[in-house]
Amino acid sequence: MVTSALVDFICKTGYEDLSPAAVEMAGLAILDWFGSAAAGGRQSPAQMILGVVEELGGVPEATILAGGGKSSCLNAALVNGAISHIVELDDVHRASIIHPAAPVIPAALAAAEKEHAGGRELMAAVVVGYEVAIRVAEAITPSHYYYWHTTGTCGTFGAAAAACKIFNLGPDMVAWALGNAGTQAAGLWEFLADGAMSKHLHPGKAAMNGLLAALLARRGFTGAGRILEGEKGFCRATAPEVNFDLITGGLGEGSFKVEEVSFKIHSSCRHTHPAVDVAIDLTKKQEIKPEAVQWVRVGTYKTALDITSNYAPDSIYAAKFSLPFCVALAISKGRCGLEDFSEAALADPVIRSLMEKVELAVDPELDARHPQLWPAEVKVGLNSGQVLAGQTDSPRGDPENPVAAKDLEIKYLPLASGPWGENRARRIMDLCRNLAAVSDLSSALPF
Repeated sequence: MVTSALVDFICKTGYEDLSPAAVEMAGLAILDWFGSAAAGGRQSPAQMILGVVEELGGVPEATILAGGGKSSCLNAALVNGAISHIVELDDVHRASIIHPAAPVIPAALAAAEKEHAGGRELMAAVVVGYEVAIRVAEAITPSHYYYWHTTGTCGTFGAAAAACKIFNLGPDMVAWALGNAGTQAAGLWEFLADGAMSKHLHPGKAAMNGLLAALLARRGFTGAGRILEGEKGFCRATAPEVNFDLITGGLGEGSFKVEEVSFKIHSSCRHTHPAVDVAIDLTKKQEIKPEAVQWVRVGTYKTALDITSNYAPDSIYAAKFSLPFCVALAISKGRCGLEDFSEAALADPVIRSLMEKVELAVDPELDARHPQLWPAEVKVGLNSGQVLAGQTDSPRGDPENPVAAKDLEIKYLPLASGPWGENRARRIMDLCRNLAAVSDLSSALPF
């Protein structure tokens, strides 16, 4: 059975079973998540969610990063999950098309604070949560992804698994937790139609619901035992095509899925990154001036265009999901950092003019490589008649094109130093470097 295989994996996998590579990646993923959460916590949607949680109140069990105070573990998971997905700088797993950090780490951290667990327990929970979320998402991608946001849906399973690990639940309770996680799993793409804030809610609720499922299971609250493979279970209900072998095949053998995660450098939807990387590379190497560009052609995989083919973004957030805008920004500025997505950039006549010159198309050859690879080809025609071209299968931050730990720290520090101050930001960075030595995360967090 599929669900029982995951239950067995969750129960049997501890810190001592993790490979050195998995331990290293877990620490980097947690650091990278802290940076995304810090930056996201300053945004208006974060403050709205925080305001609701503060009105509700809660027993001070876990830290809310957006405000620095403490609330119930469920409230902390909700806020911290939501804020870590707002600025589009959180990690992503390519084949499953899921952002695992945003739902998994907030649930694991909130549970760890509640239980006064240490850094080793947190890393084991994160690795286990990533494994479950990613494998479930791989089994139903890409057919599930057309309507459903995997970070919200499959992330709920990962959050539950991570919380179960922190709580050290037995097999029956873990199965119940997964069952009740699956029945709460949600997240629809319709928010793209009007640039709504719903996407931030997806990982927040996934973290909260997964943690709730584990808390309930600990008290004996039962859930469906075959939530994944059952005739009316999650996979058959949400995906026309399912490959259960991708959940169970090689589970607990060899490497862990956390080792396959990609880290984001650009502050936009990951589906824009392959073309953005190529556009930036061409711009810097050839010193392209926007006024010299006659046309731009982007060939890529179908899923990218399903999500990012918006030629008329009317908000900063919508611009992050507009491939024409991101490519025009990359050519105009030579970068797509957090500070580059602004009202001024949205209204910039140079960028708007370039957007009109961008043509998007599905390239069948590139589409066949997806989702294992996320390829793109960019051609730029200049007024001089010269045509520049470039292609990538692996944008920067992918396992095949990795960024070093020091690069992630360089990314993290400005994101965290602004809202938290440099001293606190560096203390969190040191904490992530030395997680294995931390005995009680509740007292170790500098808030």
